[in-house]
Amino acid sequence: MRAISVGVFGEALIDLIQQPSGEYLPFVGGSPFNVARSFARQGLNTSYLSPISNDEMGGQIYKMACNESIKIPNGNRSPKVTSLALVYKDSNGQPDYQLYREGVADLDVTTEDLLENVPNDVELFHTGSLALVPKMLPILSPVIKTLKARGVLISIDINIRKGVELNHASYIDAVKQIVALADIVKVSDEDLELMGLNQAPEMHALELQRSTTNGIVILTMGSGGVRLLAEELDIQKAVFLLVPLAILLVLAILFSPQCCRKC
Repeated sequence: MRAISVGVFGEALIDLIQQPSGEYLPFVGGSPFNVARSFARQGLNTSYLSPISNDEMGGQIYKMACNESIKIPNGNRSPKVTSLALVYKDSNGQPDYQLYREGVADLDVTTEDLLENVPNDVELFHTGSLALVPKMLPILSPVIKTLKARGVLISIDINIRKGVELNHASYIDAVKQIVALADIVKVSDEDLELMGLNQAPEMHALELQRSTTNGIVILTMGSGGVRLLAEELDIQKAVFLLVPLAILLVLAILFSPQCCRKC
């Protein structure tokens, strides 16, 4: 079977995760980069398209990408620093973050550079998370529109993060503008709340499903599990179903010869 070709754009960073002792240990992370790793492990032909820093931490990210058989465009490195995320527990014992995102390598890109690095045979372009900030809107929007005109499917992981932008309303507006271009949207109940959508998550997910180009939304609800909504599908799974597997389920539907979506 031919491997699906996918391109992923978004942060690869170092998570400094607090340990019970109080010290912080470094781990390679970043939601889009982790999606790229999951795609590659499932045998998809995967390209990671964000620039990787030339610093020591960027070297760790680059090495991991190579070890995972993720393709990196030639010369797609940046003199800017690797982004960091402090991960710790808040006063309620829940995970919380402090992000360092100014002048970072994974956002050191132009529209022209990004389009040039997208493989000619790419069938799905995935982005989201910390790439959906206002300053990236004039870069990402033309890329997505150009790829859609080529017939490439667009996958967006909303993945709202507190404190990413001082102007939260501007941040949410940028997210909504990018999501409006998507074929596939992954959103969590927490994302919806941070977007100011405070009614039942399933209701808002259905609204998203009706507004997306091909009507495919993946809603994650913590202990409530995962729900996949499409024009003729409504699939619910318990919490053990991981988000990358849900995305792979979408890909299996879209690229099946018996695919029933509107072409």
